[in-house]
Amino acid sequence: MKRAVFFLICAFLLALTAFTPGCSREAEVAREVTVVGDDFGRQVAIPAVPERIISLTPSGTEILFALGLGPRVVGGTDYDNYPPEALTLPKVGDYENPNLENIVALEPDLVLADSIHQKAVEELENLGIPVLAFDPVSVAGVYDTILRIGAATGTMEAAEGLVAQMKSEVAALTAPLANLAEEDKPTVYYEVWYEPLITVGPQTYIHDMITLAGGRNIAADAQSPWPEYSLEVLIEKDPEVIIRPRVLMGIVMSEEQDFANRPGWENITAVREGRIYFVEDDLLSRPGPRCVQGLEKLVQILHPDLYPTE
Repeated sequence: MKRAVFFLICAFLLALTAFTPGCSREAEVAREVTVVGDDFGRQVAIPAVPERIISLTPSGTEILFALGLGPRVVGGTDYDNYPPEALTLPKVGDYENPNLENIVALEPDLVLADSIHQKAVEELENLGIPVLAFDPVSVAGVYDTILRIGAATGTMEAAEGLVAQMKSEVAALTAPLANLAEEDKPTVYYEVWYEPLITVGPQTYIHDMITLAGGRNIAADAQSPWPEYSLEVLIEKDPEVIIRPRVLMGIVMSEEQDFANRPGWENITAVREGRIYFVEDDLLSRPGPRCVQGLEKLVQILHPDLYPTE
């Protein structure tokens, strides 16, 4: 008899748990709808804590892992290479051309995209899949993006902690630059491509990084984010520092290239003085948590007297 009563009590408590808010996984996930704004100006409703997330950008993938969401990331792009766990993610295509069928097959309840993915965002939205597009063009924009992803994924506390840490590190790096005169800030040419010459203009993340690091982007007055330059204009601008990525979108750029052998380049100050630097593009072009490391590389390049390398 006592045994029967014991089992009846257990059954009653189990049934009570099933109907008590917060006591089951389903109830935990079924939170109030969260609305998050993205960089397309949309207000996106996310009805539950996302359990299956796909990232269409390497920077988005890095943010998700930094927030401890790695186990929930079910898909990424061909270019996702950090952290190492991202290499094993199912691929949904490259950064420029994600495959809609691959995305849908993975049954995501949240997709992170970029401004380049306008068509994909519209198609996913039509299928009822929540998708957020982020395209920060400054380090401050990275902070905001991390916080919005934190809000969307139920990891706001982790997001706030990560942003606070990043702000502290950036402040420490930039403090010695606060009183620099303009003439003490070297002019910089960041080469995105050689033939034709393409660099970074205003309203780009790399431009903001150069400025934060105490440099002057020679294309700060350009009319587009990714201006094409003529050799004549480049020679006229006469940059004191040239920076070029080692690897750009999977394409290995030769470090052995002799800039002095480029016709007309021998009189550019940066070439004449040997201030040409190849850097890890992922640290400078991905607006994510590792921007602090990218900024550190830049300040060491631009101000070796203030930031001597070991």
